[in-house]
Amino acid sequence: MVRSAAGLLAADQTWTAEDTWLLVVVGVSIAVVVLLISWAKIHPFLALTVSALTVSLLAGESAQKAIVSFTTGLGRITGSVGVLIILGAVLGRMLADSGGIEQVVGTLTRVVRPERLPWALTLVAALIGLPMFFEVGFVMLMPLVLQLARQTNYPVLRAGMPVVAGLATVHALVPPHPGPLIAIQAVHAPVGLTMLYGLLVAVPCAIVAGPLFTAYIWPRVPAHVPDSATAAFTTGPHDDGAAGHGTGPGHGPGSRTDDAGRAAPHRLPSLSVTVGTILLPIVLMTLKAVYDSMPRSRGMLYALVEFLGTPMIALLVTVFVSLFTFGYSLGFSRRHVQASLARSFAPVAGVIVIVGAGGGYSQALQDTGVDRAVTLAAAHLHIPLLLLAWLIAALMRTIVGSGTIATITAAGIIGPLSHGLAPAEASLLALALGSGAAFAGHVNDAAFWMAKEYFGTSIGGTLRTWTVSHTLLSLTSLGCLLLLNTVV
Repeated sequence: MVRSAAGLLAADQTWTAEDTWLLVVVGVSIAVVVLLISWAKIHPFLALTVSALTVSLLAGESAQKAIVSFTTGLGRITGSVGVLIILGAVLGRMLADSGGIEQVVGTLTRVVRPERLPWALTLVAALIGLPMFFEVGFVMLMPLVLQLARQTNYPVLRAGMPVVAGLATVHALVPPHPGPLIAIQAVHAPVGLTMLYGLLVAVPCAIVAGPLFTAYIWPRVPAHVPDSATAAFTTGPHDDGAAGHGTGPGHGPGSRTDDAGRAAPHRLPSLSVTVGTILLPIVLMTLKAVYDSMPRSRGMLYALVEFLGTPMIALLVTVFVSLFTFGYSLGFSRRHVQASLARSFAPVAGVIVIVGAGGGYSQALQDTGVDRAVTLAAAHLHIPLLLLAWLIAALMRTIVGSGTIATITAAGIIGPLSHGLAPAEASLLALALGSGAAFAGHVNDAAFWMAKEYFGTSIGGTLRTWTVSHTLLSLTSLGCLLLLNTVV
């Protein structure tokens, strides 16, 4: 069971004026982030950098010490989490450019009855979302969903909301997405065990926020396939140049263009190969977690499982496998595969610099002793540590709008409180941060407006669908984590 904040304190620790000031410093730093991002429209990297320096300077640190704290944290988090984000982006790009997404969606929509389609689409979105960032998966899947709605006269919300739920669930709870990785790093949780718990919690969350909520809401909110969606049907979700491809005339599922614009005929990856490649890193990391929990002799087999199950190695191996399963074996040239790889890096550059600045902010909070002040405050309020993590992340998500920024900020505050936790306790705490960061996405979330345009809903309708779906996901996951907390 994750202990309470009071359980982390020595009996003689009392509240001081310095603790009060440190809490004020935390509040000021959060206000700086919110104002710079939401009001001044400053990039989150600059906002987090300024906030980190503000924390150190207001806490009485010298300018030199403030800079050292920030750069140390930035380097630490970029080196550990940034590599995983890059490898995940490469895998997602290879999956997209091979036509693997169309294969999975097309197969399930052919074999599943219309009344069961929301369940199938939730599963598809969760599966495809494992190696992809939420926004990337959303942009790639939505044209296919809208095409399905238009061609079969299927209600757009009935097809689209399960996709939102599936993508959002794995984005919030399952590594190697940035939020869970940041939380894991902050609280020193084992990746494999956190992934196991995350997948366990993700099942009821996806069901509640996906097909069950969809069945209730789609008849009650007016929605339509917007006319602008026609462009997506003719250009495809990622037809953006050299190695791109489309789904419209001249761009059938068995045809792609190479980096010189010439036709590059190839076959689609089979469903089994696509699913197997997507799940390979999950399987490798899960095997390591299971093997670590079993009595065994530390021989060659243990060393091999330990090596392959390390997150960076698991993703690196999968990327090289994908070069064949999603590239060469389908008839793509080496030049085409190289072009796909090159296009993987630019979209995640912004995510990496934000995550790096978040690491600097977290380090500044730790070096100034804010963790003691937060622990004392939580102890006096009798708030369990797991619930405290969720509340801080949920508050930041509601204010800032970005789940990643919410996780970074909350992890910086909660991370120092996690020392001494057992692996299972740390894993649940990491997931609580991801759960809170999924709470109540609304008008300050860029993806909120993407959903409004794709589904053709009003602002009120998007609040009743998108916002409520994310709130259900967050609350359901919190309930599951509290339940797990009583038994682990």
